[in-house]
Amino acid sequence: MVGFMGSGKSTVGRRLAAMIHFRFADTDDEIEAGAHARVADIFRERGEAGFRELERQTISDLLNGDRCVIATGGGAFAEAACAEDLLARSFTVYLSCDFDEAFRRAASLGGRPLLDRGETGAAALYAERKAKYSRAHVAVETTHRSPDEVVSDILRLLPRP
Repeated sequence: MVGFMGSGKSTVGRRLAAMIHFRFADTDDEIEAGAHARVADIFRERGEAGFRELERQTISDLLNGDRCVIATGGGAFAEAACAEDLLARSFTVYLSCDFDEAFRRAASLGGRPLLDRGETGAAALYAERKAKYSRAHVAVETTHRSPDEVVSDILRLLPRP
């Protein structure tokens, strides 16, 4: 799962994983467990570059492990090395959501260091990343849709073994 913060990657990813009997992994949770620190603390202590390195390694490790549905952080697929690794070794699904809804969802959850830029800064980040997300194998719209509707769409799009 790739897409902007608040697009539904974790919620949809968990439901999809349960439906197809795969393990679910949220890269932010995996990073926090491995670093024994919250994402916000990692950003503060190591900067965004330090966080992105942990994220790249975490995604690589997950791709080397058992089959799982991975909910990536909003910036993972915007990083060239991460995007190339995910495109080469997984089936990527871009959860597309309009900015207003994604921002509302992300702000309501809190704990997003990049929201410290405010709505204008987040909108600029959204615009910058949108074209990068479109490189995913498929895109599914999540704006004003339930997680179950989105999972149903993804199930129809998954490659058959």
